[in-house]
Amino acid sequence: MRDRVTLYACFTAIISGGSFPARKYQEAAFPPPGIACASTPAMLNTAKKILIVDNNDSCRESLGAFIKGLGYEVFEAATGLEAIDRASSIHPNLIMMDLSLPGMNGDEATARLKRNASTRHIPVVINTSWTTTCNVGDRATRALDAGAEEILYKPFHLTMLRDVLRTYLLA
Repeated sequence: MRDRVTLYACFTAIISGGSFPARKYQEAAFPPPGIACASTPAMLNTAKKILIVDNNDSCRESLGAFIKGLGYEVFEAATGLEAIDRASSIHPNLIMMDLSLPGMNGDEATARLKRNASTRHIPVVINTSWTTTCNVGDRATRALDAGAEEILYKPFHLTMLRDVLRTYLLA
């Protein structure tokens, strides 16, 4: 059967040999049948903690479900201030930060995390949608200047996310 590419608000999944409507796929346990690339033994590591920061509940939950399916412990935050508090208390191994957040944007939250001695060592990967309505380009530059490791623009492939997780969590 041909591979099928399915788009979501947060990421793109390549589904081999099956038909998974977007709604059912997002609600299904991760990884669903037929996505061999999403679950590899090398990725399983329950000791690693990832903090997902996104004000979009659906995106945060979908991304969290995928990452949990890889064997990681997932924590969530919906605002920049909440991200700083959670990072200071749980000391995650990686933070996935959206740029457009209520109260404090992701670039400012990243800058504050990198100025704090107890959180500056935590890699921050920016994951955001490209839009001109909130100066994402400027915010992305500020986040990188503040110390973010890289930027993933939504939608992104799950295989790309898996590779990014490997880069920062298995190093």
